[in-house]
Amino acid sequence: MSDTLEAPKAATGKGLAIIADLTPEIFTPEKAAEIIADVRREVMSIDRDISSKKGREAIASMAAKIARSKTAADNFGKQLKADYKAKVDAIDGIRRVFWDGLEALQKEFRAPLTEFEEAEKARIAGHEAGIADIQAMPLFSGDHTTDDIADRLAKAQAIDASGFQEFTARAEAAKAAAIATLTAALENSRARDAERAELERLRREAEERAAREEAERIEREKQEAAARAAEQARRDAEEKARQERDEAERAAAAERERIEREAQAERDRATAEQARVEREKREAEERATKAEQDRQDALRRAKEAEEQAERDRVAAEERAQQRVEEAAQRERQRIADEQKAEEEAQRRREEDRAHRGAINRAAMQALIAAMADAHSGNATEAEAIARAIVSAIARGAVPAVKISY
Repeated sequence: MSDTLEAPKAATGKGLAIIADLTPEIFTPEKAAEIIADVRREVMSIDRDISSKKGREAIASMAAKIARSKTAADNFGKQLKADYKAKVDAIDGIRRVFWDGLEALQKEFRAPLTEFEEAEKARIAGHEAGIADIQAMPLFSGDHTTDDIADRLAKAQAIDASGFQEFTARAEAAKAAAIATLTAALENSRARDAERAELERLRREAEERAAREEAERIEREKQEAAARAAEQARRDAEEKARQERDEAERAAAAERERIEREAQAERDRATAEQARVEREKREAEERATKAEQDRQDALRRAKEAEEQAERDRVAAEERAQQRVEEAAQRERQRIADEQKAEEEAQRRREEDRAHRGAINRAAMQALIAAMADAHSGNATEAEAIARAIVSAIARGAVPAVKISY
């Protein structure tokens, strides 16, 4: 070094000699403090005479030399830093070579396991989708008929859950739930169909009764017309009899008795005809009364049948709803039990990971401490080495060595 502190000829000490020839070995905080202390003792032992020009110049010269030595030491430190930085950069490059090479090797070596895991994910996703399809079978979009429900039920019953591997129990449970729901829906739909059929039958019967009543009304009108015609015939006969009677009165007295007998006979016939007409009218009224009574009885029976059908429909819907709710409750309980089991398994896995992590950290700390006792190396490197050793043992990569958990 060209710009170093020059020791006075009168007293050459240890600190001045060392600072005149700095080396990397002594460029540490402890050594620097020690050298500064030595220089201080050596320099401060010099008499600083400010009473003369020569003494003042000597002080200024020594201070300048101290400043140059300060600059020289700083420049040496900068150069030493640059050298260390170049070494660190080279080490970083080697680190990248190790990292990239081993990472590529890791991926290449792990490729079969990675492919297996991806295939396993796809297989599980396929089973999950299949179970979701089974669970969605009782759901219909838009209007659907009893035949649609029966067809869906047949498809649900035909499902083979044996191909779901470890998901077979879930698939069979989903199948059973779907069959139960579709069976209840089918029974409910058939009940509605029967109700509609019964209502249609009652409607046809009502139409038939109305047709019969209309025919009976027409018959009554015909009978009433016949009665009116008979009445008219009677009046016409009476009128004819009256005319004949008048003519008979103008006839000879000899003919009066004969005409009287004929008139009487004619009145007898008219009376008989009147009695017949009245009898037929009375019988027609009796038939009309009976028809009305039959109509009232039919209406009463239809109403009772309709009320009974409504009661049966409500009861069937209640039974179907109860079965649906029971099936839904069982499905919810099953899902809750599975979720609880999964949460318990997850909790145990997390506790095991935490337990293993704690033991691994304890082992790593012990290794760090052991390496620190045996070798005063870099603490960060010691930790990395200890971590790598513990990881290798935990993976079983170190023969005949294992960690007890």
